[in-house]
Amino acid sequence: MRTHWAAAMACGILLAALSGCGGDEDTGAAPAPAAPPGFFGVVPQSAVGDEDFARMAQGGIGTLRIVVSWGELDPSPAPGDTSFASVDGIVAGAAAHGIRVLPTIYGTPAWVSSELEENGDPSHAPQSKPALEAWAEFIGELVDRYGPDGSLWKENPDLNPVPVHGWQIWNEQNSPTFYLPKPDPAAYAKLLDAAAGAIRDRDPAADVILGGMFGTPLSGKPPAYTAWEFLRRLYAIPGAREDFDSVGVHPYAAHLEKIREQVMLVHEEVERADDDATLWITEVGASSGTGPNPLDRGPEGQAKALDEAFRFFLSRRQEWRIEGVTWYSWRDLTQPVLCDWCAHSGLFEESGLSPKPAWNAFVSFTRGS
Repeated sequence: MRTHWAAAMACGILLAALSGCGGDEDTGAAPAPAAPPGFFGVVPQSAVGDEDFARMAQGGIGTLRIVVSWGELDPSPAPGDTSFASVDGIVAGAAAHGIRVLPTIYGTPAWVSSELEENGDPSHAPQSKPALEAWAEFIGELVDRYGPDGSLWKENPDLNPVPVHGWQIWNEQNSPTFYLPKPDPAAYAKLLDAAAGAIRDRDPAADVILGGMFGTPLSGKPPAYTAWEFLRRLYAIPGAREDFDSVGVHPYAAHLEKIREQVMLVHEEVERADDDATLWITEVGASSGTGPNPLDRGPEGQAKALDEAFRFFLSRRQEWRIEGVTWYSWRDLTQPVLCDWCAHSGLFEESGLSPKPAWNAFVSFTRGS
């Protein structure tokens, strides 16, 4: 029986956190439907601090999705040298405001590539048996630190624990941008199996979430896979379905119909496999910029894109078993890092002090302010 965060939310864990189609003109839409507690969250693309956590809680944000880089936190094979300081600050700061953290675990340390792999390339996902054992050991350390019996909570008895129950394994493994040397469902299945074993040994009730898959990287042409094709191939691997509880999706598109289509096709693969996995929309977004990218929608267009997407996900929440949605991103950047539209994807300006129209749209669903 799979166990999901929705049950935990129903028990009130997150109550503390709660004190496109057509043009961009005003359509006179009905008031936004209220979301379940904690259903909507955000993804930061820069450092966050106490002011951010307080603003998130005020806005009713329930989930903060972060990248946890194995390569950055585990600098050598020496036992006990893993540095948790940067993640400690985020998990503790979020917990102080009743916000759960969803870690996406990604990246390979240089020492793993040089000592445990034949290729010696740290941009490659771990593949050899020794590398996968080191990967599992690192993930086990994360659960030991932030899970239900985590050392972080024991070291900070005055902090109300908000343990990590969901762990996302890698990011966009169906795309050669994030999974090298090339996307490979069989190789990813081994990486997933090692991670799931380490997590469930320590927290049998945890949610193991597939890395969020963009619908159509490289338009679905080799060496990329569409999200639904990658998932179909993963289901075909004996034992793989037992290693995850939820499927992550990144349905980026300029119009709602394409967002709907991407998530629908992934959901259909879950149904075709006769699985009870739930869905996580771990990235969806649009930009307030006015550049040439189709996701550059302008300030009002960004707000409209969020409103349309959030209404749609709520309308399909029960039918498609959607557990949560996290918006990319929290705050703007001065310069683009990952993509040309990302710099203006935030709900706030870079200073964090000036909300955009998209923030007003966001809190209309969370009933925050």
